[in-house]
Parts: sequence; structure tokens; C-alpha cells
Amino acid sequence: MHQFIWGFDGKKWSESDMIRFEYGERLRINMINDTMMSHPIHLHGMWMDLYAGGDLDTNPRKHTVNVQPAELLTVDITADAPGQWAFHCHLLYHMEAGMFRTVAVVRSLEGGSINADA
Repeated sequence: MHQFIWGFDGKKWSESDMIRFEYGERLRINMINDTMMSHPIHLHGMWMDLYAGGDLDTNPRKHTVNVQPAELLTVDITADAPGQWAFHCHLLYHMEAGMFRTVAVVRSLEGGSINADA
């Protein structure tokens, strides 16, 4: 049996950099599942709005989204929670195998402190 190494953007957590969002910005994230397993993806501290087209105010708001095999799932996020947050697959053995990233909501993307309150 092969051991799986799960990750985001082809990298496991130990090989990746922190993801930085600028405080107050609205982001659209496309998640593509190119595996044969479902991945319930969870972002701590912020809501994910499922992009369903049409009126953005009526899209479902979720803490965890399930990205099915061979699926493209698009979510919109407002970076309104300063600090560092976990972004991971909710299947713990996927998370422990590398499907985890740290998101920092910062005052500026120009560098310096990651503290959005500073």
C-alpha cells in the first residue's frame, strides 16, 4: 500500500509558505480536487461563500466545503479576521499528511508585521 502525501498546490505543509490575505479584501478561491477522494476543506476564522453565480448575496455561507473528486469548487472569502488561521482538509489523516496551510490576515501585503492590528 502506498503512503499518500496530501497538500495544496502540489505541496505538503512542510514545503509551503504561509498564505497572506490583506485585511478587508474580498477574495475568490478556486479549489480543484484532482484526487479520487472527497476533501472537506475548512478555513478557521472566516466564512466561505459558495460561488453559485447570480446574486452574490444569496450564495450559501459555509465554514467547511466538500470538494468532490474531479471537481472545481469556487468560494468567496472576506478577510475580516486579523491573525493566523488554519486552512485544512477536515479528514485528519489528510491534514496530518500535509493538507494544511496557515493563512495570515495582515494589514499590508507589502511585508513587515503579519499583525493586522499593528
